[in-house]
Amino acid sequence: MAQVNGTLMTVYYDTGDTDTLILSTTDCTLNVNQDLPSTMNKGSGGWQSHINGAKDWSIDFSGMYESAGTGETTDELIAIIIAGTAAVTFAFGTSASKATGWNGSGTLANMTIDAPTEGPATCSGSIIGTGALEAI
Repeated sequence: MAQVNGTLMTVYYDTGDTDTLILSTTDCTLNVNQDLPSTMNKGSGGWQSHINGAKDWSIDFSGMYESAGTGETTDELIAIIIAGTAAVTFAFGTSASKATGWNGSGTLANMTIDAPTEGPATCSGSIIGTGALEAI
């Protein structure tokens, strides 16, 4: 089994012509979920059973606050929320080439900036998927 260094996993935002790296992330998490509605009945002897239900996905990320640079800055991500930008393509994959990973249409749900005294300003955000998540 090939091990993957987590440092290589990054989050991208599709700006139309190209995919742009969300700058200075230190952590990112891809969440993929499936509802499992119960089909337990009186004849099941008390054993739980289920069917496969609705699926959803999201991406959570955090990192250093960036106000300028080549890529999607914290300020630009906040502007996306303020503008009420509709769902766009986001990708979660290995850096540079996105050779492996997943992408899908999603909406930036939130951005948080944390600014401690005498410490680095950090940010975090969440993307909520709209529709299918696909392998790259």
